[in-house]
Amino acid sequence: MSSNNAPAGPSAQRRPAGHLDVRTALRPYRGAWNAGLAAHLLRRAGFGGSPQEIGRAAAAGMDAAVDSLLRFSVTSLPDAPEGDFSFSAAMPQQRRAAVIAAQLWWLNRLLLSPNPLQEKMVYFWANHFTSAIGGGVTPAMMVQQYGLFRRYALGDYSQLTHEISKDPAMLVYLNGAQNHNGRPNENYARELMELFTMGIGNYSEEDVRQSARAFTGYTVRRLDGSAHYEARLHDDGDKTFLNRSGRFSGDDIVDIIMQQPATGRYMATKFLRAFVYDDPEPELVDAVASLFRTNYDVGTLLDTLLRSDVFYSARAYRALIKSPLDLAIGALKSVGAAAVGPAVDGALVRMGQTVMYPPNVAGWPGGSQWMSQSTLLARLNFLNGLVYYKPTGSAAASATSMDSMPKGRHAGMVSGIADPLTWIAGARIDDPGDVAEHVLRSTLQDDATPQQRSTLLGYLQTDAVGNLVALNAENIDEKVRGAAALAFAMPAYQLM
Repeated sequence: MSSNNAPAGPSAQRRPAGHLDVRTALRPYRGAWNAGLAAHLLRRAGFGGSPQEIGRAAAAGMDAAVDSLLRFSVTSLPDAPEGDFSFSAAMPQQRRAAVIAAQLWWLNRLLLSPNPLQEKMVYFWANHFTSAIGGGVTPAMMVQQYGLFRRYALGDYSQLTHEISKDPAMLVYLNGAQNHNGRPNENYARELMELFTMGIGNYSEEDVRQSARAFTGYTVRRLDGSAHYEARLHDDGDKTFLNRSGRFSGDDIVDIIMQQPATGRYMATKFLRAFVYDDPEPELVDAVASLFRTNYDVGTLLDTLLRSDVFYSARAYRALIKSPLDLAIGALKSVGAAAVGPAVDGALVRMGQTVMYPPNVAGWPGGSQWMSQSTLLARLNFLNGLVYYKPTGSAAASATSMDSMPKGRHAGMVSGIADPLTWIAGARIDDPGDVAEHVLRSTLQDDATPQQRSTLLGYLQTDAVGNLVALNAENIDEKVRGAAALAFAMPAYQLM
């Protein structure tokens, strides 16, 4: 999991915490750069990094590492799952297969994409402009919506808001397809203001009613799931919205919303909570809102945040609890997995996150709500099962086939896991101390306490009953797996 002579993480090379001056929080970071901070960047601007990816980011320096994340490259990954994933099949098992195909398609993009920030933004937007499979929303609609989020990953938030208002999955999920002249449906109009743009307290119930009238006219065709505008279904009468009057359309409503100071502040808070830390200072929110409202360009905003003092501050470092997606994909990268199998999807459900099925229109709340006694146990079981997973036969050599995965407790978890000795590349395998350092470096970037280091070293030096043992070719595989399992179980690994 590690390259030899990798720089130590912030626990070994700690910068003074000090008091963050929010007035200068967005200035470019010019402090020390090491593997710990490189891994921090890859966790926040992606789903973690493999040891090789962390090493490259550490060697490149902060500015070059951020540049590489912001520049998206052309990828050969499929834009959609193979086969029928549209729900056109009638049998329940066929419908379930369509859902799984869509989920695995996206999980594999998270693991394999050369553009991790792009996929991180797909996740961000999917948890902001929330929709879910079911109730008429097909897997094909969700895949199409994720494509929209991918195109606007670092684009114009204002324009994305226009586009999502006409997206088939959103039109079905929030009943926009039933919002017609004379029979307005207020669901989308309300959530647009409450959750997608301004936040509670910045509009009235009359604003909801008037904007619902403006969004009338769209339908979704059952045969192909496409969205269409029909003028006869649109209310083109005068409307008054946020103290403005006119024969407004839905696009007019979005334009008016984007002119409100509340929109900049609301979105600034969401970006800071997602990429920096919870409960950002009001002054920091104001500074980010001022920057964002200039043109609502997400790329410019993230370019500033990912290079800023506040992003690399002691308060921001490992300050957020990993979502199950962050935990699972990051661990898969650490062990060199080449593909995600169906068992990972099931493990995510047990951890509290079903891909493409957020719990409600507010999305996954995140934070401390990710952690409970049952979900923590599910996290640890997944990580333990991952490091002890041993594909056999053709599965060991296959990087893509899910059909060839062996049956059993963790059947179909992953494909193409690297040999455990590659996880500690460069370590002297007969030296428990060196093996322990390589394991901690690759999994936690050295963010372990002295007691945790001692526990890990003790495990490598003893057998199950406490007798001293020497590391050798016969036991090194199991010892490295066990050491990795101990490292993954440390509290710091639950944080990003």
